[in-house]
Amino acid sequence: MNTEQYTILALRTAAARSQRNKLLEAAMGIGGEGGEIVDIIKKHAFYGKELDRQHIKEELSDICWYINLMLSAVESSWSEVFEMNIAKLEARYPDLRFNADHAINRDTDKEQAAMGAQ
Repeated sequence: MNTEQYTILALRTAAARSQRNKLLEAAMGIGGEGGEIVDIIKKHAFYGKELDRQHIKEELSDICWYINLMLSAVESSWSEVFEMNIAKLEARYPDLRFNADHAINRDTDKEQAAMGAQ
């Protein structure tokens, strides 16, 4: 399945809400589901519980749904944000490899300019 197909299928289950309420639901949902992933990792890292990969994938799928709702609310698409992210990363890492110095000392003007070209 590609992102365009996913968008259509997933948004069938979104409630009819105002843009404001879509933004609120999406933001809270992303935070809540992210918190559930943090809890899974915490239990694995500190309590010796086996890593529940299936549960992580379930929560990631929920995050995708909420991101999709947010994209709809801001009239954007997965493709647009994918392209923006790659443009930003290419501006940040000119040699296309992670570099801690570039990660810490970012040229945010260059990154913004790169993303604005999308």
